[in-house]
Amino acid sequence: MPPPITSQPFKRAQLGLFQNKMKQYGNNVPFSLKKTRRTWLPNIQRKRFFSESLQSFLPVKVTTAALKTIKKKGGIDNYVLQTHSETLGWKGMELRTMVQDALNKKKALEKPAEPVEIPSTRPAEAKTIPPSKLLRYTRRMAAKALGDSGLASAEDTIKYMKHQKLLLERRLRLPQSQ
Repeated sequence: MPPPITSQPFKRAQLGLFQNKMKQYGNNVPFSLKKTRRTWLPNIQRKRFFSESLQSFLPVKVTTAALKTIKKKGGIDNYVLQTHSETLGWKGMELRTMVQDALNKKKALEKPAEPVEIPSTRPAEAKTIPPSKLLRYTRRMAAKALGDSGLASAEDTIKYMKHQKLLLERRLRLPQSQ
C-alpha cells in the first residue's frame, strides 16, 4: 500500500511567516464535470513590521492568517517569541533569535552598576553617587579646574583625576608622617 499523499510545503515556505499554510491540491470542476488538477497557493503579502527590540523595520513575507495573529499578539516581537517553533518555520526562528539577542543585550545594558563611595573630608559622612552621575560630576569639576564652563574632554578629565589622586595621596600621607 503506498504512503498517504500529504500536502508538501511549496518552495517558498522557508522564506517567510506562513503559519503552517501550504500549497493545496484539488480539481477544477466545470459544468461538463471534466475534472482537471490545480493548486492553490496561500495568500502571501509582503509587509514591513517595526520591531521594538531591534528598533528597525523587518521586511517579511506573511500569510494573511499570520498577519492577523501578529496583530492579535501585539506586534512582530511578541509573535515570534510566543509562537511555537514548528509554526514559525525557518525565517520565524531566525527572527526569534534576532529579537532574543536584542532583548538580552538590552537587559545587560539596563543592569545598574554598583555605586561608588566617595570619601568625604569628614570620615563620619560618606556620599554615594551612581556611576553615571559620577562621570558627569568629574567632567564638570575638571572643566572648572581648567577655567572652562560645561564639561571637560575625556583627556582633560583623565589628567584631572590623576592630579586629584596625587593630591589625595599627599593629604593621606601628611597626617601619618607627623
